[in-house]
Amino acid sequence: MIRNVVFDFGAVLFEWNPSNIVAEFTSSEYEQELLLSNVLGHSDWLSLDRGTMLLAEVIPKFSARVGFPESRMEDFFVHVQNHLTLINISANLVEHLLALNYPLYYLTNMSNAFFETLNDNHPFIGEFKGGIVSANELLIKPEPEIFELLCQRYQLKPEECLFIDDNAQNIITASELGFESVQFVPNEACVRQIMDKL
Repeated sequence: MIRNVVFDFGAVLFEWNPSNIVAEFTSSEYEQELLLSNVLGHSDWLSLDRGTMLLAEVIPKFSARVGFPESRMEDFFVHVQNHLTLINISANLVEHLLALNYPLYYLTNMSNAFFETLNDNHPFIGEFKGGIVSANELLIKPEPEIFELLCQRYQLKPEECLFIDDNAQNIITASELGFESVQFVPNEACVRQIMDKL
């Protein structure tokens, strides 16, 4: 029996489309490719999510790697955060689940700075019972330890949790650990699949 629902943030609750993000920052296809491969797709981005590097450390590295002035790279990071907009169908799902009194949790790979921005901009996050932000724990999905930490911290049983994530590998790990899981796509069919599991 499902008693709790666990949400990923990027591409589940909030838009995360790197190609759109870079295209709306610069019309230069060369610069778009630089930003995709050397910033958003670089291992330093994972270090940011893991919490082993901070924004103040990675911005100079990314600037040097891409050949942008640091001020422009800072602008890009503000741009990225501004594009983490709420997905309407997911917002409605959260509202519905709260109305049904399901305790909600989050498990997200994200830097502290990005999470704080989202938390400030979206008061509904305060309706969640709690959650794990990867950068605070020096762990990252799909490592099993971050799922285990969520359960340990909030006394959750995996088999009583529905885990919603867009990433296939995260879904596989969660399922192996005993979570009921749904790979998210932003459409009504997926919402029905989620509700059918409750």
